[in-house]
Amino acid sequence: MSTQSKTMPKLDLKVYIKVVAAVFSISATSAFVLALLRLLNPDFFYLSPLDGSDLVVHYFISGLMVVASAIGFLNSCVVIHRSSSQNIGQNVTTWLLLDSLFETSRVIYVFVCEVVLKGKGSVQMYELLISGAQYLLDSFLYCQMILRH
Repeated sequence: MSTQSKTMPKLDLKVYIKVVAAVFSISATSAFVLALLRLLNPDFFYLSPLDGSDLVVHYFISGLMVVASAIGFLNSCVVIHRSSSQNIGQNVTTWLLLDSLFETSRVIYVFVCEVVLKGKGSVQMYELLISGAQYLLDSFLYCQMILRH
């Protein structure tokens, strides 16, 4: 009789870093697409037309999210395509810090769009669900990366 280990198999750190970077890049890509859609067609996200300061806030926060998600995507792509021998130490720390800035921007973006601008359009609920699920997954993986690193 052989005894089986009750612990989950662990991925090699070098492989794990690339898997996490791929998940982060998917998250950044979806945030980019949704923010760009919000920027170009706000009618999908708001029931009534925005005007005045709400319109300025809409363009500012959506533009900020487009930039933050593009940086998050490029940041993760660098990690994916960099050799495993370079995905150590300060490089991983820098990657995780830039990703945390992307995640913070995303939380602020969702809060402003949902609470301040009172988004209630047809795409709004999908964006909230996607953002929430990806934020939870990204946060879990981020914490795991910190513990493994």
